[in-house]
Amino acid sequence: MIVMKFGGTSVQDANAMRNVLSIAQEYSGHKILIVSSACSGITSELLSIASDSVYLNDEDRIHRIQEIIKRHIDICNELGLEQGTVKQIEEIGSHLLSYCEGIALLGECTDRSQDAIASCGELFSTIILTGLLGSHLNLQWFDARTSMKTHDLHPGSQVNMEQTSLLSNQLLKPLFEQCDIVVTQGFIGSDDDNRTTTLGRGGSDYSAAIFGAVLEAEEIIIWTDVSGIASADPRVIPHARYLECMSFDEARMLSFFGAKVLHPETILPALQKDIPVHVRNTFKASDRGTTITRMGDETAYGMRSVIVRKPVSFVQVRATQVSNEHSMSELMKELEQLSGLKPMISVMIDASIGLIYDVSVSKIEEYVKHLEEDNNAEIGEYALISAIGPNFRNTNSKEAVKKFHEIIYGNDESPIMFSGIQKNTISALVDSVHAENILKEIHAQCT
Repeated sequence: MIVMKFGGTSVQDANAMRNVLSIAQEYSGHKILIVSSACSGITSELLSIASDSVYLNDEDRIHRIQEIIKRHIDICNELGLEQGTVKQIEEIGSHLLSYCEGIALLGECTDRSQDAIASCGELFSTIILTGLLGSHLNLQWFDARTSMKTHDLHPGSQVNMEQTSLLSNQLLKPLFEQCDIVVTQGFIGSDDDNRTTTLGRGGSDYSAAIFGAVLEAEEIIIWTDVSGIASADPRVIPHARYLECMSFDEARMLSFFGAKVLHPETILPALQKDIPVHVRNTFKASDRGTTITRMGDETAYGMRSVIVRKPVSFVQVRATQVSNEHSMSELMKELEQLSGLKPMISVMIDASIGLIYDVSVSKIEEYVKHLEEDNNAEIGEYALISAIGPNFRNTNSKEAVKKFHEIIYGNDESPIMFSGIQKNTISALVDSVHAENILKEIHAQCT
């Protein structure tokens, strides 16, 4: 079995969905589980309508919902789908109208209502895909909520892997005895009381990986609008190349430092079952894309990709009591309680702690001032430059590490270096003014 996940841009309109059909036809003879996101932009609009329904008047609320329904019906009509598919879209639209009317009457958007409304996007898209693909291929539609079980009822719910595995093998897997393709939804699930839940933004990738893991798929293909994972952001480095193969650890680090191709948690279920993940382009299906495996390219070494994240804030707290792990955790907890923010990276530096936050200084500086008076806290705004590679601790990568330091210090007189935190990463905080030039110079050294 192959699990294929199609992202929002891959199902954004009629032409994109025709590409999905072509891809499915190319895999004739394989058992395929298609996991679809909502059409591009729909989830954001649904969440916006959910919160806005608290104060919108009836006319404006209904108009915005009808625009969403119309977009999906227009796709159905452009694809020439049967009226039965259109009727299903209208039924989901009717539920959506009711959910939002309830919020308006209650004057509050609860987590339960928000999840129910957000789930409509994936239901819309998979019904259309089923109507299109079903006219050419032998398939069935499956409601992911019947087997994707979560522990909680709120956005970003934690998946109950044991129940999800049991129910997926009982309810989903047997469908392949009757058909070659099953179409289901990413992003959504349900709790023990069968109330709709969501896995958080980017959760469709996670859904695909979970289904792949519990059904023991041969591979997982993430179909998106880029031809794999690049050595740098192509918007900044136009000649950046797509990597043919990389390890799970490299991919996780890229996701952690800001790469948007994959949801960070996507990789974990696949890693546990040693299932390869391919990232490919729906609109250039012949492109090879990037294959992510547990070990990656075992002949690779040095820097293979580079990424910049900016602005970030660096908080350094110097104090005599910051000399052990307990004190460090207490200070971090205090700052988190004040700001509501968690650090991306935390390190001990002599008798101080260094905390990197993925926000500008203006978002956190007032909270830093509230730290205990006997702590000498400093804060600054930087760009975080990170090079990713197979293993910077082995002898083959020594030259690459040396080159990274030379480039950083050649452009910035007072950077803050972070090496050794992860074997796949070397990072530095630099003045944002120098970030783009540093990025280009490091990319030139990527292998």
